[in-house]
Amino acid sequence: MSTPEPEISLEDKLTATARAERLARAHHLAQNYVLASAGIALVPVPLVDLVGLMALQVKLVHGLAKHYDVPFKENVARSLLASLLSGASSTLLARGLASFAKAVPVLGTLAGGGGIAVSSASVTYAVGELFIQHFESGGTLLNFDADKLKGLFKRKLKNAPVEAEADPAAAAETAEEPPADAPLASSAP
Repeated sequence: MSTPEPEISLEDKLTATARAERLARAHHLAQNYVLASAGIALVPVPLVDLVGLMALQVKLVHGLAKHYDVPFKENVARSLLASLLSGASSTLLARGLASFAKAVPVLGTLAGGGGIAVSSASVTYAVGELFIQHFESGGTLLNFDADKLKGLFKRKLKNAPVEAEADPAAAAETAEEPPADAPLASSAP
């Protein structure tokens, strides 16, 4: 004789559905920024693309904060991004070198643009995934501990799809990371 499975209440089903929809909208928002960051590679002026990318990533964090009803302060977001990105120095070095390659007319722009497109999209993907996971766990910008999350950021960066995927859920399935509901927020206010 088997034991009956516990029934899931209607409220729990609605909560799970609302969470899944919120998560899907957040991934769609982040995906748009990933594609835009790849488009920044078309800027032919060295280093202007890097400034544009930082502004785009701040805007991504702002959009996600707004989506999750988390208070947003641009200076805090910039500081957190700078701290996170310092953990990905090899990727950033390659991106900076690719940006300088744009100084060579025509061929440098093509080569630099391609390198920037891939690395910019990868970094933006990792930033988006990390902030989505953090905000999903109830975190805010004030309790985001960039130093503690650098390892997770590097894993997300390593697992970032080389090409922007149309289905963010497929990318999430291949990543080796804690579940989306795993707490990321530090206990400090």
